[in-house]
Amino acid sequence: EAKSRAGAAKSEGAVIKAIMQAKASGAIKGIHGRLGDLGGIDAKYDVAVTTACPALNYIVVETTAAAQRCVDLLRRNKLGVATFLILEKQE
Repeated sequence: EAKSRAGAAKSEGAVIKAIMQAKASGAIKGIHGRLGDLGGIDAKYDVAVTTACPALNYIVVETTAAAQRCVDLLRRNKLGVATFLILEKQE
């Protein structure tokens, strides 16, 4: 089980890195970032807090179209999956 978690964490890191690179390069507009990075979590507690609250790894985007472009990027590069928090869908 520990190996499975380690593999999932590695994949998750690659997913987040690819999405953040797409944001930085301007390849995909409307990405805000990882939910956990948008708030104030001390780096030394980040792993523990994220483990306790997996939603902090959600990727915050403006629109459904931005989320779809991210999904396309992940599929094209066979990086894995991500969960998106789409702001236009929030009340």
